[in-house]
Amino acid sequence: MIVRPTTLEIDWLRSDLIRSHGVHASDIYGDFYKHLNPKRYDYQDEPNPLLLALGTAWEKHFEYLLLANGIEVERPDEFMSPEGIAYSPDLIIFNGITRLGEIKYTSMSAKDMPEEETNNLPEKLGKYLCQMMLYAYWLGVNDAWLAILFNHEPWNPQFRMFDLHWEDIELRENHSMLMNHYKSMKDKP
Repeated sequence: MIVRPTTLEIDWLRSDLIRSHGVHASDIYGDFYKHLNPKRYDYQDEPNPLLLALGTAWEKHFEYLLLANGIEVERPDEFMSPEGIAYSPDLIIFNGITRLGEIKYTSMSAKDMPEEETNNLPEKLGKYLCQMMLYAYWLGVNDAWLAILFNHEPWNPQFRMFDLHWEDIELRENHSMLMNHYKSMKDKP
């Protein structure tokens, strides 16, 4: 046998998802969390493209599984908020009530995830919730599913899914907080 290590020039981030020019919601909540917790969110290096590709593959596979199991979902095109900010929910789910769906792949641990009904999730999911609440506000929905593949131990990945409901005031406060942050971003020299 002869074994020769080789390389392949592949754009690991190539995608059929279209993202418009201009401000995207992720620019706002991403910057907000950089200020809130710079050690965790102010990345010095570019994200690993293979991890991003794994996240995209997981999203597409989970969407397939939902459809294959009779759950009516759709991956929508990009939306534009009334403020002119683009945003891209992973899914809109139509079973029972219309709800937002977000699919995440993370190297975080699932050890502190709730097993029973509660009124909060661990702080480490704050950015996900902030994102989802902003999308829910713009979509005019109060309900969502958050599906997370926790891959902290690659030999033992854990899947958790949460049914979320927010009151209108929670969505308005989150929206207001992020729009105030967006204004401060625009006001910077």
